[in-house]
This record gives sequence, structure tokens and C-alpha cells, in this order.
Amino acid sequence: MSTMPEGARAATMCVAAVMSMSIGCTSSIDDPVPGAAAESRTGAAVLGEATASVRWNAITRDFIDAKPAATKPNPVAAFRAFAYLSLAQYRAATSADESRGRPPHASPQGAVAAASAAVLSALFPADAAFFASQLQSQENELAGSERAQSAFAAGEIVGRAVGADVVALARTDRFDAVWTGTVPTGPDKWSSDFDPPRPPQLPLLGQMRPFFMESGDQFRPAPPPAFGSPAFLTALAEVRRLSDDRTPEQLQIAVRWALTTGSLVSGFWNDEATKLIGRYHLNERRAARALALADMAAMDATIACYDAKYTYWLIRPYRVDQAITTPVGRPNHPSYPSSHACSSGATAYVLGALFPADANRLAAMADEAGESRLYAGIHYRFDKVAALGIARHVATLVMERDVDGVNE
Repeated sequence: MSTMPEGARAATMCVAAVMSMSIGCTSSIDDPVPGAAAESRTGAAVLGEATASVRWNAITRDFIDAKPAATKPNPVAAFRAFAYLSLAQYRAATSADESRGRPPHASPQGAVAAASAAVLSALFPADAAFFASQLQSQENELAGSERAQSAFAAGEIVGRAVGADVVALARTDRFDAVWTGTVPTGPDKWSSDFDPPRPPQLPLLGQMRPFFMESGDQFRPAPPPAFGSPAFLTALAEVRRLSDDRTPEQLQIAVRWALTTGSLVSGFWNDEATKLIGRYHLNERRAARALALADMAAMDATIACYDAKYTYWLIRPYRVDQAITTPVGRPNHPSYPSSHACSSGATAYVLGALFPADANRLAAMADEAGESRLYAGIHYRFDKVAALGIARHVATLVMERDVDGVNE
């Protein structure tokens, strides 16, 4: 593990404050800058003002959004894409900054753009030409300024090298490990809702190499309440009661947080991060750091969540009580814990540590995301509680280690 970067210990204290819903801690990102760049949205005007990292994250969100359902990456693959993208961006911006004083000067924007194109082209090879065109478009915007073109080109050299290193890292993370196991059986065990049954989604994800955790089981929660126990039956009864008496507001929350279209859950939280970056007017390196910490935290929390899911293989509540209705899609993986709450919580807590004035709002969003799964009839309350516990552990670890503490 590398030495803790300056300010990381204070940021860790911020995470602790987020957990207790306090925003009194100090951070390097406190006050919005008057006249700051517009909040991240796609469109030429805003992209022209944004840092390259924000720009390329917007490109990625739009790319995923535009994908038809048949070719859209699954939600976990999307989290992974944003994680490697933002890691490459931070390393590229840092490398470009460190090259100052050694001609030719490498612009961080050129480094981030080239690293982004390299990583995205490797993750989505069928669309490599699209990402190359986006890089070319950014190059063309500098026409007429020889100095800017030269710096951007020097940055591209740095970025391509960083991108290649991150792509090599991604290729060895075991995300694509092939499962040859069988689904366990029993009254408390999950089973596929499809006819004919489909294999569970990513049963080996818990064995993927994390970014910050030592292993997927580092924060494995205790087992859920025993099937049929009073605690289990109480949790099941709550889901049934919510299903029977679901209010219009609860239905709206369940549907709004499903996030199965567009740029998915990962895109939602990535966009939230870029809005904060725009509001606080971060420079390239700080913007890339914020995105990297948030996106990699989401991926690590998801890895930890799936480790637990396929340790316990817990049945979904609507399979125990078939009178429970589900107004959103039924996930093809076990119930305990909630992956939505894991990823949403980890992202929200990290962003809350980075932007403490927004910590309460972000934590409330994560809580609502977890609660939405009870309203939808697809999770027990203990699923949410365990997931947010994982999220807190991951967020604290991420802020302790910072980007330079990423596993290789």
C-alpha cells in the first residue's frame, strides 16, 4: 500500500461524519465557485467548458444510454467501465501534471482524452471507431492554436501509455471468469424467475480483483436471519404489507430508482458526481480524482455485495410469498444483500466525504435508493441494512487509501 496522500486522513474523518449525518468536517472542496462551469449535461456548449474527465464521462453515459437493450452492458459491467475509465483519467492527469517543466508540455486534457478513448475502445471494441471520432473532435477544437495543439498531442502520448496500462489491469481482474457451478436448492434458496431458468448473474463477481479491498469477502456481512425464524418472518411481513398498501409515492420511488434504462445506476451516480464537479469548479486533476474515488468505490461495493449474495443464496421475498407484487423487474441474482444499496451507498458516502456540504443530501438519496427495493417487493429490510453497512466500510477504506492506493 502506498503512503496515504496528503489530506486523505481528513477525508476519512469526513466519511465518518457522513455516516452520522453530520457535515461539520472540513474538506478541500467546500464552497461553490460563483460563475462555476455549468453542471454536467451533454451538449457542445457545456462540454466545451468542462474538464476532459467530465466530458468523457458524459460521452460514456450517452454511449450507454443510446445502446439498445440487446447490446447495453449489464449494470455491473457499466460500473466496471466507469471505474477503469476514471482510474485511467486520474492517472493520465497526474502524469501530465508531473511532466510540466520537461518539454514538450503535455496538457492534462489531452492525456485524459487519449486515456479515455483507449480504455473505452478496449472495453467496447465494436465501438472503437466512435471513441476515436470523439478524440478527433476534441483535437479539432484546438485548430488555430499551434501551442495548444502541440500540448494536446504531447498529452495524448502520455494518455495512451496510461490507458494501455489500465487496459492491461482490466484484462486480469477476473470479471469474466466462467462459472461451472450449480444453483443450490432448498426452501431458503434463490432460483431463477425465468422459464426456462437462466444461470444467475455473475456468481463469481465476488472473486474479481477489487480496486481497494484486499478481497471480495473483506466486508462480508453476517448471515441473514434464518429462514422461517421470527426475524425473517417479520421482515417478510413488512414487504408483504408494503406490497398490499403501496402508496402512489412509494410506487413512484420504486420505479424511479429502478434505473434499468438510460445509463443505468452507474450512470446516475456518475452524473451526480459530475454535477458536483461542475458546481464546485474543480480542475482536471481534482475532477478526475473525485470521479475515480466514487466510481471505484461503487465497483468495490458491488464486488463485496455479490460475494455475500453467492455465499448465502437467499430467496427473494416474492418467491416466499407469491402475493407480493413487483412493479419493477426481478433481478436474476439472490436477495441478500441489496446491490443497489451497496453501490448507491458507497458512491454517496464517498461523494459526501469529498463534498461535505452535500453529504446529508447524498446519504438521504442512498437511503431512498435502498428503501425503493422494499417498495418494489424485491428485497427485505435486512438486505438494505447489510448493504449500507458494506457501503460504509468501502467508503471509509477508499478515503483512507485514496487513488494512489489502488490494488494492482
